[in-house]
Amino acid sequence: MIDDPRYGPEVQARVRSLAGAGRLPDGAGIVRAAAGDEEHGARVELDFDVAAGRIREVRYRAFGCPHFVAAASWLTDRLRGAGREDLEAWDWREAADALAVPPAKFGRLLTLQDAVREAARNWPGAAGSTV
Repeated sequence: MIDDPRYGPEVQARVRSLAGAGRLPDGAGIVRAAAGDEEHGARVELDFDVAAGRIREVRYRAFGCPHFVAAASWLTDRLRGAGREDLEAWDWREAADALAVPPAKFGRLLTLQDAVREAARNWPGAAGSTV
């Protein structure tokens, strides 16, 4: 995907670099969340390293269109330093605006929001959390 007019410069750069892609190793303070389904065109897994109530590091694994993969990458930068309350309040429209995602792809970004909200539920010390 080089110089494709359907994707803005930020989307193209993130898909080329895959910044933030990967997994974090198991350990204390690691929060994991996932949402979506490959059969429906979008799936994301998010790993957060949480310490002192803040996210130190974020990694993602994503399956989907270039806009979706770029949004997952963008999210790793956006959520670094965030707290649980930030995850609970995060809205997919922020990624849509930042990456100029077309309306036809908005539903896929809801998958990101679902994973972020799951991470808030899995936060260390949250009711029902396994961390």
